[in-house]
Amino acid sequence: MPEVKKLRELIIPLTDYPHMPHWATLEEAMVLLNFAYETGHDTVLVFDEFYKLMGVLNQREILRGVQPKFVEISLEGVPVEREDLMTTANPGQLKKPIRDFMFPFDIIVDIEDHILKVADLMLQHNISLLPVTESGKVIGVVRMHDIFHEITGFIIKSKK
Repeated sequence: MPEVKKLRELIIPLTDYPHMPHWATLEEAMVLLNFAYETGHDTVLVFDEFYKLMGVLNQREILRGVQPKFVEISLEGVPVEREDLMTTANPGQLKKPIRDFMFPFDIIVDIEDHILKVADLMLQHNISLLPVTESGKVIGVVRMHDIFHEITGFIIKSKK
């Protein structure tokens, strides 16, 4: 019977994940995530000045921060042109620090936790990324994407 990987095998080290200091701007985070698009990352880890993990900034919060009026309708009932939508963003928002838009990690898992426990926490709290600690120090993150792949792969292989 196949074995489920240990959480240690699914961790992405902090240095391999897009990350920025909390004073970086929303615009800088947009640039970083556009660059990171090719690697499949859709969030930015946010650190304080002592390189302590503060939280995460995702695509949704960036778009909320930019505040284009995606659903604005003209008086004629026709959606506003796309070009108009892109110019409705408040340029002052782009210069604000990402700490104003990020959300903190309320849940942290330990390297020894089983991936089923991690999956359960992610499902219960509707989150797709969790920091992982070892001896009380954050060493990386684990994504729902990787947990999903491991669990479903195990189930499929077990059926054979």
